[in-house]
Amino acid sequence: MQPKKTAETIETTERSLDIVREVQEQGGATIGEIAAEFDISKSTAYKHLATLNSRGYLVKEGDRYQIGLKFANRGEYARARKPGYRIAARKVDELAERTDEEVDFVVENDGRAMTVHLSYDPNNPYQEKSVDQSNKHWRTGTYYNLHCIAAGKAVLSTLPDEEIEAIIERWGLPERTNQTITDPEELYDEIETIRDRGWAYSEGEYVEGLAAIAMPVYEPNGDPLGALAVNGPAYNLQGETRYDEIRKVLSDVVASFEAELEDVDYPDSFAEGRML
Repeated sequence: MQPKKTAETIETTERSLDIVREVQEQGGATIGEIAAEFDISKSTAYKHLATLNSRGYLVKEGDRYQIGLKFANRGEYARARKPGYRIAARKVDELAERTDEEVDFVVENDGRAMTVHLSYDPNNPYQEKSVDQSNKHWRTGTYYNLHCIAAGKAVLSTLPDEEIEAIIERWGLPERTNQTITDPEELYDEIETIRDRGWAYSEGEYVEGLAAIAMPVYEPNGDPLGALAVNGPAYNLQGETRYDEIRKVLSDVVASFEAELEDVDYPDSFAEGRML
């Protein structure tokens, strides 16, 4: 879905960014494919691609353009710039070790959930259940719709209703499985429940058989930072004893996370990694 255009945006820049998105989604693209997709001349398509290539954001392999590693540099800087994100990396590892399950730290970005840090289990049976291999799931930088994962619902619970409404209007509530919440009123009801109890749960809403428990993390000024989630096969997270155990450990880690945030100096003066 395309972002809404406003009077403050520059069309040429938007087109270049749309081309980057298309190259990623298609797993690479030729000049002709870009020209056809955007209904522009091949010479115009070439200029966009050549400019991005010259700056390292795209690389040319044969006659196809692919995403370049310059984005990794920018992404790593963005991930390390904020103190809370750096703390999150340690908390993800701590939570994964204490629960023996996969863990991720998710933030809201552009109206969706983005994975900023995660633990990785190569034996995870859900690794390949992605309909979009260009945005393969269970890796940092992955986008999800907020409404169909526990971490996303935890994030939604921290947002004002008008912002939630705008997100739904833009991205909708697409159905991933027959357990996905697709009715706005049902989602609002669940968000209220999450706000009351302080944690979110999902089971089979994104991928059948996958369950997760998540809690929001707040900065000292009360702003939401993101959400920590414990993910695993539903049979691993079921059972009152196991479920309560994971929820307690998650709560402990979130509490220690927020306590560490209290000791951070704001604004952050992080300067490492400012590579051009």
